[in-house]
Amino acid sequence: MSITAPSLKSLARRVWQGLNRPEAAVLLESDNLLVKTPGPGTVWPRGSRQAVAWYVVGPAGDVVDIELVTMDGTRSVTKAVLARGVQTHRTGITVTVPAVAPGRYLVLVTSTAGMLDAYSQPVTVTA
Repeated sequence: MSITAPSLKSLARRVWQGLNRPEAAVLLESDNLLVKTPGPGTVWPRGSRQAVAWYVVGPAGDVVDIELVTMDGTRSVTKAVLARGVQTHRTGITVTVPAVAPGRYLVLVTSTAGMLDAYSQPVTVTA
């Protein structure tokens, strides 16, 4: 069986669409952490209350920390701590958007055991 260029392109497009669905998780290992919310196109006004939710598969540790970060190359730079010590099994929390400069950020959910971390889709913080 050979795969033609058009069918390979179609397969690649379907896989890409599946990976970009915020409610879909692809199990890559036995341990995974995936940020569900905020999703694509999310806008957070400063001072508002917003949901952060995640999926966890396997032992992620007892608690997670949640931060608002920007990226400097491949390194995340924490701009604000949204929550510390949240029980992993809760899989969600409501946070207050801090008074950071308006712009584009990511939400980083990290297991405190240091085993797993996951980034959200970009979030735009507005004044």
